Amino acid sequence: MAQARLVIFDGDVERGLALLDDAGAATMSGDLDPLSTGVVYCELVCALQGLAQYDLAEQWTEAMERWARTNAIGSIHGRCRVHRAEILRLRGRCAAAEEQVLLACDELRPYVRRELGWPLAELGRIRLRRGDPAGAQNALLAAHRLGWDPEPGLSLVRLADGDVGAAAATIREALIRPLPVPSKELPPTTGLRRAPLLAAQVEIAVAGADLETAREAVRELEDVADRFSSSALSASARQARGTVLLAAGDAAGASALLADAVRVWSEIGAPYETAQCRLRLADAHRVLGHHQAETLEREAARIEFERIAGTPAVDQSQPATTEPNTFGREGDYWRVVFDGRCMNIRDSKGMHHLARLLTAPGREFHVLDLVAADSEDPTVVGRLLHADDAGPLLDDRAKHMYRRRLTEIEDDIEEARADHDIGRQAQAGFERDFLVAELSRAVGLGGRDRRAGAASERARAAVTQAVRKAVGRLRDASPALGDHLDRTIRTGTYCAYLPDPRFPSPWTA
Repeated sequence: MAQARLVIFDGDVERGLALLDDAGAATMSGDLDPLSTGVVYCELVCALQGLAQYDLAEQWTEAMERWARTNAIGSIHGRCRVHRAEILRLRGRCAAAEEQVLLACDELRPYVRRELGWPLAELGRIRLRRGDPAGAQNALLAAHRLGWDPEPGLSLVRLADGDVGAAAATIREALIRPLPVPSKELPPTTGLRRAPLLAAQVEIAVAGADLETAREAVRELEDVADRFSSSALSASARQARGTVLLAAGDAAGASALLADAVRVWSEIGAPYETAQCRLRLADAHRVLGHHQAETLEREAARIEFERIAGTPAVDQSQPATTEPNTFGREGDYWRVVFDGRCMNIRDSKGMHHLARLLTAPGREFHVLDLVAADSEDPTVVGRLLHADDAGPLLDDRAKHMYRRRLTEIEDDIEEARADHDIGRQAQAGFERDFLVAELSRAVGLGGRDRRAGAASERARAAVTQAVRKAVGRLRDASPALGDHLDRTIRTGTYCAYLPDPRFPSPWTA
């Protein structure tokens, strides 16, 4: 195994793969004791993962799993689960991957300490793909506390959060001063270790309009891909080069490279990488005026992201869609445009409520205000509000108790993180979310008390149902719009449209 790794690092990948195959065959012969067999299997899969030889890694992972069912001892079961999680993540089965890696954490904890950072770092990658940057950050920081390298995952989390400056600083530091972690998959100070860091640096630098840094990273990534024969490394390098060309204004050159990268990623069986590359290719088609091709690529990417249950990162390097988001009534239908896609939705009360909310982002509307919006009597809202007042939803004592418990929960979460107790951390998180929701229901955006009342409760139920039906119809026409509204429309006694201020989605009526 050691000879194979050294030969690979010298650039003779073909001979190194042959030596790895010999080691695997010797392992399957049954001449080694169970502990040695498990270690060699693990080393073999790690070497193939590091080379981005994913098909071979998957085959040997399956062989390791078959052997482990009856022969594994010690930490081998946990290591086997991490390898399975890596393959599941690559194949786009991220929910199953997260389940496996959490089980691996439980199985490895009695045997290892620093190496527990390995499944935690994998958990961070999985959660980021599932659209959970907060959960990804928790896992990656836990891995870092154990002495494991959290990059490039942590930098990509910061990019997903919109903090391009922080992402650029951390990925640059990771490349200049990598942590000397004795990783079996990606040994430090090697081109194979730098390849995923360089690919991330390209994305981050382009998002920050730092094309010079992006070009330098692409050149080094291409050198690594040329040295180590791997379809995945070649696809990554082509995608990176195409991304930089697109940012520099060469959409034609970019589209050719990105289309080729999409093809290779698809052949590898890496749906998340394929979908990400399709979005870049769609951007190139948009610049070139190839609108049908753009629509096809975006739709293919959307379907894949939804299947993976991930959220594509907001691409700040590309301009917004050419047609603004529009929500306007035309007779018995509403013409809605979102992310360049036009749809016609039949009129309903919920569509009227959505129109008011979308065109006034950040503003709270009392449900009685929404219900009475079409009334010809201008005094009806005031009369309903005053007649309906039954005091605040939560009194001062209740709010004080809720806030004190929230402080205690934050301490519980920090303690659970320090102990790497993911189950306790999740339970505390659920309680925190419940209390925050209750406080949000009772306290307005400006800190004022919200009032209770029977008419308000009836109106709240009616408005919530109407809005949900309208969002459901919009989701049928555009799943992306449905997801956006689920994240940003808040219903209750007070309703509001609350888009992320870092990535606003302005609407015109």
